[in-house]
Amino acid sequence: MHRIRTSFVARLAAVALLAGAWLGFGPLQAADAADRVVLKDGRVFEGEIVREAAGAVWIKVTVSGIERTEFFGPADIASVERSPDAPAVASTEAARAPDAPAKSSPRTPGVKRAAVLTLEGMVGTQFSHKPLKEAIPMLEEEGVDVVVFKINSGGGLLYELSFLQDVIHDEYKPKFHVVAWIESAISAAAMTAHVIEEIYFMPQGNYGACTGYSGALVAMKDRGLEEVLYMMEKVSAKGQHHPAIMRSMQIDDPLSCTIKPNGDVEWYNTEEGDFLVNPAGRILTFDAGQAIRFKFAKGQAATIEELGRQLGYAELEWVGETVPGVPFPVSKAEKHQREWRKSMGEAESNLQSNFAKYQISIANAQAAQDDRERGAFVGKAARELAIMEAAFKKHPILGLFTGIDEQWFEDQKELLRRLRRR
Repeated sequence: MHRIRTSFVARLAAVALLAGAWLGFGPLQAADAADRVVLKDGRVFEGEIVREAAGAVWIKVTVSGIERTEFFGPADIASVERSPDAPAVASTEAARAPDAPAKSSPRTPGVKRAAVLTLEGMVGTQFSHKPLKEAIPMLEEEGVDVVVFKINSGGGLLYELSFLQDVIHDEYKPKFHVVAWIESAISAAAMTAHVIEEIYFMPQGNYGACTGYSGALVAMKDRGLEEVLYMMEKVSAKGQHHPAIMRSMQIDDPLSCTIKPNGDVEWYNTEEGDFLVNPAGRILTFDAGQAIRFKFAKGQAATIEELGRQLGYAELEWVGETVPGVPFPVSKAEKHQREWRKSMGEAESNLQSNFAKYQISIANAQAAQDDRERGAFVGKAARELAIMEAAFKKHPILGLFTGIDEQWFEDQKELLRRLRRR
């Protein structure tokens, strides 16, 4: 598991808004509005529907006099009944910005369009918020309704988490029906996926082991740990997951649950539940069977066809081109993720070589007595510097690894100017 650096924790300090205590999954009281969502398992939720997108519904309900918003995907819903007096709810298309690219028409009228975006590699480098943000116009251009984040990562940098979570929650979820499809989500990868309400597993999927480390694999503790625990309580609320689950993935608290007759699950960071999901002294990692049995995951799918059925769509049009060796169509947005990972890998691999060549050229230029010879060495140094600067602009995370920032590049350019004037 990649280490999570404590030096980045301060950047993720808790904001003034205090997360309320988790309200559980008990019986729901009707809100003032009279919208109703009837689920396939027989449960009925009454309240105010605040959003609908690609067959999914967000309904505001009250629990013990306190409001909260529940999310249900199309696979969960039997029927939706709107109050005659209820205001119109913005659909996915209506939520798009006026200046967004025009949505292309589906090739099959009335069929939702879906795209798979892979999140792979180290969180913070290959697995980054920047290409995700850049992919949104591409998805809109291709008329995508459903975005499936297929996750396969062993974790990475805590620093990147809030950026990833914010892009998914604030920018993707208002525009698309968003789901996570878990091949392997460990540490920071699971903490990223936790902001998503609908989570599906591949048969071999695993999810958890979110202990943070610093230094020589020293587990985080004290204030740094408390800040990350608090951050993930807020993320759990955004993803509609009980905070006891993530807490048991971060520290060795026990986790148990009771499945009520109506199918609701009550979670405890104690051993008082009917089922001991994770004993004290161990960090929780879900496998697919556990995740589905205890209703953390919505279902299991090995292929996009199985996933589409799990999502409740009679038909989905998967956007993209057929690529040999890839078991799903590759959209423009997915191609962008793959190109990002490739360029990031190349930048990391070449950085040490570029820096060494730059230093050698600078040293030769400083030692040269002939103006033409010195100019040639300065030219070589300038080329290596330009390559590095382009890599740092495209992948800003490199600066965190090296301590090199924009001012360093400006200082080096000034050095080259002085050498040319000698």
